[in-house]
Amino acid sequence: MKYLFAAITLLVLTWQASALDQSDTGNYAVVHRDGHITDFSFFVARSEGQWSVEQRQPDGSWASATCGRSCLLKESQPADLARFFSENELQETRPSCVHNKAFAFCRQDALFRPGEKEYTLVALMMAQPIQIQLKRMEVGWRDPQGRIQPDSDARKAQNGFGGWLLVTSDDDWRTKWETQPDAIPHFSMAETVSKGKPIYALTFFSNPKLDEQGSADISCDIDLRKPDGSASFQQTDATCFKGTLKGQPNYLYLSAPVIKFIGEQNDPYGAWQVSITLKDNVGRTNLPLKTSFILQ
Repeated sequence: MKYLFAAITLLVLTWQASALDQSDTGNYAVVHRDGHITDFSFFVARSEGQWSVEQRQPDGSWASATCGRSCLLKESQPADLARFFSENELQETRPSCVHNKAFAFCRQDALFRPGEKEYTLVALMMAQPIQIQLKRMEVGWRDPQGRIQPDSDARKAQNGFGGWLLVTSDDDWRTKWETQPDAIPHFSMAETVSKGKPIYALTFFSNPKLDEQGSADISCDIDLRKPDGSASFQQTDATCFKGTLKGQPNYLYLSAPVIKFIGEQNDPYGAWQVSITLKDNVGRTNLPLKTSFILQ
């Protein structure tokens, strides 16, 4: 009882100053006991003072873990924190949490290592709270809400470098693209195309490594294949971008080679495959991207 009283007293003194804030929102993944990052991931958001947590489903969709009034997250009080964490943890870290009946989402600031923090999910449905380590995910393509999306053949990220290949039927793609550098325009995806109609393969990149002069150096390998697998067009080490970025590195940039395709009368019907490997020559990271369209 003495410990509980002392712990709550200490937490009361530090609780208000260390409350969770907007900087704690984002994407998190569960860390397995052996240290590897699992596919069990969450998106934590805060809007109009209310915290919410969504869990990514196996099909890539998101489901709310804070759906109704009974499962809304509320700010954890000192007595709650004393229940979630052990005496040793409270002596070494300053926790801040929001919770409902099922779980708590917490940030733990290290008292003796300024600036160091960890994130934890605390399961509360058992007799004793169970702590689950979380890893904040900074890299990946995001939807308009900020939720990181799983990699696909056409869009992926590695070592912080992101690439995206799409085929569009928009003849005004350039007008759509020439917008604000931090905005992502909407393009119509071309899954099928008739002979004589143009389509365009656009390749985008984000967050390349910069050299000592602050310049990016990205090259591309391009491969367009017919339905029978034979090559229609190939190019190796094409210059995708070289020079200074006109904006922040994490903005979306269009690479130089834009492939315009118009099916001619003697071109075979069927699925054509477009493959482009983006190569960040400064960061030494390659991203093989591929997509396809059907000529009909």
